[in-house]
Amino acid sequence: MILTGKNGTNRDLVIDVMSMYATDGDIVADVTYGKGAFWRDVDTARYDFRPTDLMTGTDFRDLPYGNGSIDMVVLDPPYMHGGSTVKESINKCYQNQNTSHESVIRLYAGGLLESARVLKKKGRILVKCQDEIESGRQRMSHIEITQMMELLGFKLLDLFVLVQSTTPAMREKYQKTARKNHSYMIVGEFRR
Repeated sequence: MILTGKNGTNRDLVIDVMSMYATDGDIVADVTYGKGAFWRDVDTARYDFRPTDLMTGTDFRDLPYGNGSIDMVVLDPPYMHGGSTVKESINKCYQNQNTSHESVIRLYAGGLLESARVLKKKGRILVKCQDEIESGRQRMSHIEITQMMELLGFKLLDLFVLVQSTTPAMREKYQKTARKNHSYMIVGEFRR
């Protein structure tokens, strides 16, 4: 049985999501591949698997695929903005140029627009995101991204919650809000 909530890592979550929403032979484009952590326990040979990212010279806002040519897009851009409170290793690893919550959301918007262009009718998108706290203010990224998806012609199919096994870092010793120790994977279908 696959549940919407899972404890573990992204690779644990992707196994469940792919088993529900991918079909053998699908053209699957992970446009934010990075080090491939999502895919370590998935048999990608079952798909026409196309891993790209900035390190391979491909920006997910300008994909090298034709209109309506992809069955599934996996989108996992940097979902926190940079700054003095973010580990330098995170900024470097993800080439994080985001300076505010709004810049993170604009990054998602660019990726969603390009995904809408390359996805086939009824093609699926997996969008990884995490809510954040910016200057003591709750920022519910998953809600903003879901609303954008609907505006761009995506039908929401599912929402998975991944609870991380590590404790989030805190900038201050006091706490005004609950720390975010979970992330989301939104599954949508493009209605072209």
